[in-house]
Amino acid sequence: MRDQHGLRRIAQVRADLGESPVWDARKRLLYFVDISGGKINVLTPQAQVDTVYQSAARIGALALTDKGNLIFTEDASVAMLDIESGEVDKRCTAVHEGAGYRFNDGACDPQGRFVTGLMDEGPSRGSGALYRYDSRLNSQVIHRNMALPNGLAWSEDGGTLFFVDSAARSIFRAAYPANGQVGEVTLFAETPAGLGRPDGIAPDRAGGLWVCQFNGGCLLRYDGHGRLSDRVAMPVPRPTSCCFGGEDIDTLFITTARFAMTPSELADHPDAGDLYAMRPEIPGVSRHLYKE
Repeated sequence: MRDQHGLRRIAQVRADLGESPVWDARKRLLYFVDISGGKINVLTPQAQVDTVYQSAARIGALALTDKGNLIFTEDASVAMLDIESGEVDKRCTAVHEGAGYRFNDGACDPQGRFVTGLMDEGPSRGSGALYRYDSRLNSQVIHRNMALPNGLAWSEDGGTLFFVDSAARSIFRAAYPANGQVGEVTLFAETPAGLGRPDGIAPDRAGGLWVCQFNGGCLLRYDGHGRLSDRVAMPVPRPTSCCFGGEDIDTLFITTARFAMTPSELADHPDAGDLYAMRPEIPGVSRHLYKE
């Protein structure tokens, strides 16, 4: 608790539900979304926040492609955004028609396929699932019976998938061979009951995993054995997601939310919804790109 790894606020955003940060190493840009605001935003090297896409739908997950574009989710469908034109050039059919259903967090696997979790904002028990999209945006369910699917990440060697079920307060892991057939799912870590619920995650090069604790006002780090090894207090109660980026992939960028906070809570935490960053002692693992 004494070393906060240089935690600092880097941009005023006031996002309602900031999520899914993605670092573009080639352009030195940080993309992220505001789910309920239907926005894809970008943080420029000049620390300016611009909106690159606005939707009437809820935008949940986001990933960078090998051509420098973005793949993202709108409600229960997946789309591709051409960065140069600012236009959506591909969109697939929604996998669920229920109004409460939407894709939440997501990331690309080592083979360049996009994986994202379908959730019911209810939520309804066991209705969540992980979907994987190939280069033609064809979908396949790879894991079922989740309550609230959230953060996704792969180990540095690509052989292990980590994913969060927020309602279960748990991070799970499974073997993930190149063919994408998810192996036996086991518990990696159950987060403390008094620290909210786990949300987005980011792996580091020592096999550790950082997790944002929504309503817990902190980030936790678990080592490769699932043991709690670090805790960083946040100045806002709802950190949502994180990713490594920066020159040497040694900066951890953190999105936050002000969603459903009361006027009194917002008065106490006026910076809720803003972007934060810190520099842990151990650098991170770069995210994989989607292969168009």
